[in-house]
Amino acid sequence: MKLLALRLCAHDSSFCYFNGHEVKYLKTERTKGTKHHAYNNFTDWKHDFTRLFDEDVNKIDQIGIVVDSSSTSVATSNAAPYHELNLPCPTWRINHHYAHALSVWMLTNKSPDISIVMDGVGDLDQCWTVFKGDIVIARGTVEVNGSLGMETAQAGKHLGIGAQYNIDIPGKLMGLQSYGTTSNSFMQSLDVHSIHDVRKLFSFHNWIQHIGDETVARLLPLDWIRSLHHKAGELLVKFFEQYVALDQSISFTGGVAQNVLWNTELRKKFKNIIIPPHSADDGLTLGIIEWLRIHNNLPPFKLDSFPFIQHDEAPPEEPTLDTIKRTALLLSQGHSVGWYQGHGEIGPRALGNRSVLLDPRIKNGRTVINNIKKRENYRPFGASVLYEYKDIFFKINSDDFMLFVTKVNTDTLQSITHVDGTCRVQTVPENAPNKHFRQLLEEFYNLTKCPVLLNTSLNLAGKPLAGTIDDAKKFLSSTSLDYLVIGNEILTNRN
Repeated sequence: MKLLALRLCAHDSSFCYFNGHEVKYLKTERTKGTKHHAYNNFTDWKHDFTRLFDEDVNKIDQIGIVVDSSSTSVATSNAAPYHELNLPCPTWRINHHYAHALSVWMLTNKSPDISIVMDGVGDLDQCWTVFKGDIVIARGTVEVNGSLGMETAQAGKHLGIGAQYNIDIPGKLMGLQSYGTTSNSFMQSLDVHSIHDVRKLFSFHNWIQHIGDETVARLLPLDWIRSLHHKAGELLVKFFEQYVALDQSISFTGGVAQNVLWNTELRKKFKNIIIPPHSADDGLTLGIIEWLRIHNNLPPFKLDSFPFIQHDEAPPEEPTLDTIKRTALLLSQGHSVGWYQGHGEIGPRALGNRSVLLDPRIKNGRTVINNIKKRENYRPFGASVLYEYKDIFFKINSDDFMLFVTKVNTDTLQSITHVDGTCRVQTVPENAPNKHFRQLLEEFYNLTKCPVLLNTSLNLAGKPLAGTIDDAKKFLSSTSLDYLVIGNEILTNRN
């Protein structure tokens, strides 16, 4: 049976295709070269699907689709028949939030006890939904409750953060807020609010009232957002406590689940929390394909190479040990290296297949890489560490996908230590699915006795992660990156 999951509208289009034997996934921005690429109609995707997956759309047995809409005329159920695609096979429309909730199937052997979805906005003005299985326990709307995702973006705009897409502002705000100072008294004044009245929580008027003078308040915006961001995290934990027992398993998805600071607070309380690297709209088609599997009573799917599942262009060969050793030597000499191997990772963060790497001990390393990527210099970088050495350098249990933050235990890793003393860290175990990245970390450790590398995504600011070899080469030629490794090919900008 052939099944196809589609996300076409608004932003972040993707395909997830089950050909009867295996699941294939592609976020279309990776091959289009346009960040947050979306099809704005119901026809253009067909040619791309045929070309990329070598399959005739007319031979698909069933299709599922997420179509965001605020119209009350559409079905409010988790799934309903859909006829707009004008294809001969049965087509189903899946609720946006329900698709998010179903998208964690590759990370757990059984369905979570509770699924919480929170984003900017989904179907019917919904900004958060709590599921128990396929039953909706509670829902919030933008009109009534305000949207944590949307209000965070607005707060970033208030601070002068710019981005081509509003959905990218909260990620930048996450880094910027750390430069402020927390006001405990202001945080206490916000106790009257909750996730149920987010718009009031984020009102700058609260800060003006607290300071007592509008001019002074407007001169201290970083302290406002630092305190507000911290308080929002506390209120998020309280919101979860309303619906989840401490011993229950819980999944957290939606764009808000990309906030690594709030994720960290949630994991302190809820040890059995599951957050996928595709928590934002990247993961919608993974949830849709799971709905189609369940609907058709098929055996569970497998994704053995997860999270490196992009159906993008891989190098013609894998890197040899000699290539890995040569790359480790370049890194040990202080060079910046782009690392393009295998298929791309899902989600917004590089995890070792589409990465820019640097020795994290270089004092001005953050400035070097931000200049390469043309990013704001206040923004921090993540890191990757050999799992067995994590406790020496960081206070973290494990994190395969850079979804949490941790304190850095040493002052030697200056390039990856944010102003608040934290870092997003990917722990890389011995059985990592991208074994070549694990080997690169090992060889770098052999040369330097440092098991950590600065690891950021192979893309310019405002552009998607490289999804083709040509994209990677253009990145090298248009930046000050020192070296680029594609398979066994080592390219350089240096004379």
